[in-house]
Amino acid sequence: MALGPIPVGFRFYKDMIATYAIKHGLTPPLVAAVCWKESSFQANAFRFEPNFWNRYLKLNPLYRDLNPLRVSSSYGLMQVMYARVLEDKLTDNDALPPEHLFVPEMGLDTGCGFLAELMAWARKAGATGDLVLLAALAAYNGGRGGNHPIKDVPLRNGVYARDVGARITAMAKEYGV
Repeated sequence: MALGPIPVGFRFYKDMIATYAIKHGLTPPLVAAVCWKESSFQANAFRFEPNFWNRYLKLNPLYRDLNPLRVSSSYGLMQVMYARVLEDKLTDNDALPPEHLFVPEMGLDTGCGFLAELMAWARKAGATGDLVLLAALAAYNGGRGGNHPIKDVPLRNGVYARDVGARITAMAKEYGV
């Protein structure tokens, strides 16, 4: 897979990515690869997920009266879904608006926490070796359903996981590992 050059935004966030990756027990190349895939290192990246709204949130009483464009969207460097922040209480203050994920430190801290949690989930589910990473990345992109490392082979979001894997190799060179 030809990836092309690493986006210029990487240089602005390289050290910050390393800080939050290490804080959550992840490798900097892994987190940088997710940022590259999800946002091309654009801290202001935003993506509305209308299918997610229609499938999961529209009839949920917690979300029915909220603006779909704000609560069913991915934000920031790691494209964290705001609904995930609210439901899983990944921040200390659920009163924060979704736009807080545009702040690089907050988006990285939240995204790294989420990814670390998914790595632990994959291990607990029985995955070993490379399958831990593949299942965690697949679930990061598309949820745990259809991406269980033992029950769902091939993984529903396996193409995404392999794409990020290719980017990890490129990012490892940037971090000298």
